[in-house]
Amino acid sequence: MSKNITGGLEWKVIAVCILLCGLGCKKIDGIADTKIKPPVRTYVVTARIDKKGTNSNSEGTAVLKGTYDEGTKALSYTLEYKDLVPQLITLRSGAKGSVGTLIQEIYKKSTEKEASLPIKGGFTLSPLQERNLLKGQWFVAIGTLTLNPEISGILTLKQK
Repeated sequence: MSKNITGGLEWKVIAVCILLCGLGCKKIDGIADTKIKPPVRTYVVTARIDKKGTNSNSEGTAVLKGTYDEGTKALSYTLEYKDLVPQLITLRSGAKGSVGTLIQEIYKKSTEKEASLPIKGGFTLSPLQERNLLKGQWFVAIGTLTLNPEISGILTLKQK
């Protein structure tokens, strides 16, 4: 009979140890589920626009300067050009030198009016547009009556 009492006591001790180990490893709610959000950044956007990559001999040049805010998804820009008469200025996504995918028309010449410098504007980006912009896949294409695009340039971003 004494064997049964000690044998039962050993099993009880083992059961209590297993129970305590199980409670000691319990996941604490809230700590493991917390995700760290990346900081919201603001970027300075710049594009130097010239004949490189367009197979033209144009003397025209342009510069786009602006900002992009990840929090609001807003891109604002100012574009100035010289030594050309643009018919169409677009922002495109893709490799420079390619046709790319149209993102936004910045300027389209009307029959009577020429662009007043500088050309200013802005718009809100979709998640796909934002991803491509941050990857450096956006460029500006400026077309004239003779060539489309006559000059182009890739947008570069620098964190503020």
